[in-house]
Amino acid sequence: MLFLRREYIDSSQHAELVLLHATLRSTGVAEADAFRCTRVAVPSGPPGRRVAYVPVPEPREGDRVVVRYRFSVVGGGVESYSPFYEAAVPSDDVISDLYRVPEEGTGNLTPAAGRGYFRLPLPLEEGELPSGVFRYGFGAMRKKPSPELCRASVDAGNGPAPIVEIPEALSVLKGRPMPYFLYHFSGNGPLQAVKIACARVTLADEAGEVISARLLWGDQAWRASNFSSMEAKGFPEGPGAAAEEFFAKDRDAWLAARWAGLSRKKAPRVFEAYVFGPSGCVVEYCCQVVLRRPDGALSAQWRNPGIGKNWTVTI
Repeated sequence: MLFLRREYIDSSQHAELVLLHATLRSTGVAEADAFRCTRVAVPSGPPGRRVAYVPVPEPREGDRVVVRYRFSVVGGGVESYSPFYEAAVPSDDVISDLYRVPEEGTGNLTPAAGRGYFRLPLPLEEGELPSGVFRYGFGAMRKKPSPELCRASVDAGNGPAPIVEIPEALSVLKGRPMPYFLYHFSGNGPLQAVKIACARVTLADEAGEVISARLLWGDQAWRASNFSSMEAKGFPEGPGAAAEEFFAKDRDAWLAARWAGLSRKKAPRVFEAYVFGPSGCVVEYCCQVVLRRPDGALSAQWRNPGIGKNWTVTI
């Protein structure tokens, strides 16, 4: 798998949250089959610069993957959007912004249909040195552990443990992501198995004024930041769905459909999403919401236990 680095430079008004929203489509593939993802742009390098990494499937011979993306920025209670940009992989324009996670064979990084990826520091066992080359891969709970499943490799250098991008789920049952194993080994070390599971996180909207709820989450050291759209419990599929917010061709139409759908459910409303990680780990998270005022104006706010504090949940 390839990863495309994209950079955002803050304006004079400091951004509180920057997200990159990308749609990827291979030449000759129908638009309906395009892959979509949202990534958190995190501070990197000089002050005011943020980067996000977009996972890009390896193009077939003679093919190209077109990445169409834009940024959304929250600051001072206001949310704004950048113009759309495009980048083609492969091309000379992006060659310096690509890096590859080598995979043997066909690889095993594909998530279950309808699910995406999340970023995670590779969970090392006690006494395992966070350096050198690690091989990793995935297997269903019923699958026999084997080093052959570790088809991807990443070089941690001299540490710390590398950040890896792994599927939220390999399978889904009745709408709930099912647990699976993340395997890894380094050098001549033994094969390690970690159960990857999920936890459901909710946000209550007592006043019935939240039109969009977003979940920002990661490990407690925040080495890897992740983003999930939160859907209102019982919201019907179709126009106005939370997953369509950043990819709707007509945002005003999406907002109208969204509010119409929410209005059919009386307050209080409950928004929900899943967070993922090794079984037994602690995930830290906070929420960012967009409120619809009585006059129709929108306002972006943060929801957390207190200034400088976040919520936690044990997977």
